[in-house]
Amino acid sequence: MKKIKKEEPLDKTPKYTVKEVAKIMSVSAHTVRYYDNEGLIPFVTRTQSNIRMFSDYDLSWFKTVHCLRATDLSISDIKTYINLCLKGNKTIPQRAKIIFNQEKKLQEHLKELQKQMEILQKKKKYYKNLLKNKTNDIWNPYK
Repeated sequence: MKKIKKEEPLDKTPKYTVKEVAKIMSVSAHTVRYYDNEGLIPFVTRTQSNIRMFSDYDLSWFKTVHCLRATDLSISDIKTYINLCLKGNKTIPQRAKIIFNQEKKLQEHLKELQKQMEILQKKKKYYKNLLKNKTNDIWNPYK
């Protein structure tokens, strides 16, 4: 049986503000607050002044949520995933299914994007040639 490498637990000490998380994650402060308001980052703490404070542990949740959202998983489905995580190991099969399905969708999307990239690269080569040789565009339907 393959041994799974045990990772060190992430620090749960609150130390990052919304602005700092936004900068670390390359997102807007609005996105950080939105994810928290939607309950997608389950353990965010607040100061006595009601300022959100995030830990490294919270950032790991944020990264997962942001990844799922970037791959077009709905907020509702992300909430389902988060709630399954909070229920513990008994939900591993359901969580795995969500991740496996998202990976499959993303692979399909990447294939489609690759096709579009090939078209753009052909067009780019065509236009470079036009510019270099100062010739007319024979493919342009509008003359």
